[in-house]
Amino acid sequence: MAYLILDPTDPYAWEMMDFLGRTGEAAVALFTTPRHWDLWRLRFAQQWGHLVTDEYLVPQFPSVAALAQRIRADWPELRGVIPWDERSVLLGAELGERLALGWNPYRVIERCRDKGVMKSWLRQKSGVRINASTTVRSPDEAVAFQRRVDRWPIVVKPTGGAGSIDVFFARDDGELLAACQRVLRADAGDVLLEEYIGGVEYAINGMVDGAGDLLVTDIWKYDRRTVDGIPNLYYHVDRVASREPQFEQLGHYAAAVVEALELRRAPIHMEAKIDDRGPCLIEVGARFGGGNLPTLASQLHGRSLFELAACHYLAHLPLRRSDVRLDRYDSLFARLVSGIQSRNLPRIRKVHGAATAEKLPSFAGFGQLRRVGQPAPQTRDLDTIAWEAYLIHGDPQQVALDSHRIRELVYYE
Repeated sequence: MAYLILDPTDPYAWEMMDFLGRTGEAAVALFTTPRHWDLWRLRFAQQWGHLVTDEYLVPQFPSVAALAQRIRADWPELRGVIPWDERSVLLGAELGERLALGWNPYRVIERCRDKGVMKSWLRQKSGVRINASTTVRSPDEAVAFQRRVDRWPIVVKPTGGAGSIDVFFARDDGELLAACQRVLRADAGDVLLEEYIGGVEYAINGMVDGAGDLLVTDIWKYDRRTVDGIPNLYYHVDRVASREPQFEQLGHYAAAVVEALELRRAPIHMEAKIDDRGPCLIEVGARFGGGNLPTLASQLHGRSLFELAACHYLAHLPLRRSDVRLDRYDSLFARLVSGIQSRNLPRIRKVHGAATAEKLPSFAGFGQLRRVGQPAPQTRDLDTIAWEAYLIHGDPQQVALDSHRIRELVYYE
């Protein structure tokens, strides 16, 4: 049997492909751009190509309908579709619908993908707390929204964005209109304005089964800071134990959001804040969390969350608490440390401290480490973090000590 997978040019995809390959399932790979296809053929096909039985370049077809017709002719029997990447999840939903693969309808994924549509839907269809927001098309609409909210800052972001890219916090009318212009130029959807919510921010990750039931697999507490005048930068992210009250509180909130969105058979990544009024949604996507959080969570559980996701992408299965190991997850403290580059470095000449960092007691791996010859841009969002390091240990004090030490050790010259 075979299944569709979109843009298998990332370790997230390879984890699922490798697991399914070991169970006898072959991948039919769809590449959404020539760049993705070139990346696959030049860098990754040699290692992972044995798992792929056929390939299609999406832009070679005049329409999604034509692509679906060709796939149906070539592969009349398919197990399902794995649209693991947020940038191609809408295409995956449309193909799944046209090929009757039993995944989420396009309309469901659209409301998960477009932040403006999502929040409007949740206000109408659920009782969960949602902050004020609106899409705007003119300066007058932007200013009018701020006057209705009647406080600063106002969050400005694209409706189709990801990774905290092109997210701004406007503190006066001038900043508000300038941020709207920057989001428009980013061409990632409409301009979405949101009421700012204070409190502590968390990431909630989990799996949704065919019945719409959510299994929360891991929750993380964000520490974001303003560094060198740039706000909201990831500094570190800490594991929240399942026995902590925030885990249950956020789990119930996330389940209510998922039920209202009518999502099925998909991983979810949700960001929410808790203030004195309780949880409030920032955003949610039908996808894994970024920053290698599912990789780190898999290490905490001692089992692969990618394998769990692959099973649910392709089959209507119930989720059980025993699918993860929360006892092991709770026994280990974990932190993802994000390196911050304070200036643009056109070309790295030397990487300092990495070998010493690897000897720290809690060191569990680098999620990202730039190489000699690569640029190191000033850190402004997830795409421009300098490096990522995983720390895992049974003693939280050891993790805190190693977190401080690794920032002293690792830097580029």
